Amino acid sequence: MDLRHLRYVVAAARNGSFSAAGHELNVRQPIISKRIRELEDELGVFLFDRATSGARLTPTGEEFVVSARRIIEGFQRLFDLAKASGTGKTGRIVVGFYRSMSSGCFRTALRTFRRKFPGVEVELMEASYIELKAGLISGTVDLAIVLGDTGKIELLESMPLWSAHLLVALPEDHVLAQKPTIYWSELKGERFLISQDDPGPDLRNILLRHLAAPSDHPEIVMRQLSREAILSEVGSGEGISLQCDGPAGISEHGVVVRPVHDGNGGTRLGYIACWRPDNSNPVLKNFFDTIRCSD
Repeated sequence: MDLRHLRYVVAAARNGSFSAAGHELNVRQPIISKRIRELEDELGVFLFDRATSGARLTPTGEEFVVSARRIIEGFQRLFDLAKASGTGKTGRIVVGFYRSMSSGCFRTALRTFRRKFPGVEVELMEASYIELKAGLISGTVDLAIVLGDTGKIELLESMPLWSAHLLVALPEDHVLAQKPTIYWSELKGERFLISQDDPGPDLRNILLRHLAAPSDHPEIVMRQLSREAILSEVGSGEGISLQCDGPAGISEHGVVVRPVHDGNGGTRLGYIACWRPDNSNPVLKNFFDTIRCSD
């Protein structure tokens, strides 16, 4: 007995004749009749009463067809599930990102992906750059979204995603708070509060690149504080800070944010996606396609 035999029996029962079953399955009637007879001989029972008018199930055949239908339907579900999994329509993906990241592009991409692929479980992991890198290399993280340029992490593949304006967070009563844009030259002499959590170290490097000089070094205070706590300190007049995107609830902290410009326009920060080149998770491709479209 195999699945083919079960399909022939169910089709014959549904159509009331072997010839009609053969027409439905595109199989010659003698083959249908022969295979069903083989099955009856193997079982030692008759499944059909044959007549010139067609074939009618015996009581044993009726019970057999009920179970046969369940087996065929279960096999089809298994087939569909395996096929969907192989094309990344079902399964699981672990996506890592910085604890302080709240990029609107990332949220949009995630929402779009979950809507398009409801059969995929997306597990999010907030972590530091070091933790994300270790997770990628060990295989516990499928994909990580971080600030930087492609090729940032050796041994990993990467691709550019979206970019975000670099913003400066100022107390509402700061002398620069009324300006629509802030230039780097206007930030000289300021005290910067930067979180030690990522992307704080990246922001520190950006500050040094734009403001450091042989005879001048910006005052940068690194604190083990969350972004919200940093903003609260800014609102209290303890300094100013850089942000990757517009933080929520800034009015609660008494803070305003303004884009930072240089001579060529606004300063932008690029996000990249990183993954192991030997990661065979089929969900990855669909996630890549989604975040590209959401760029």
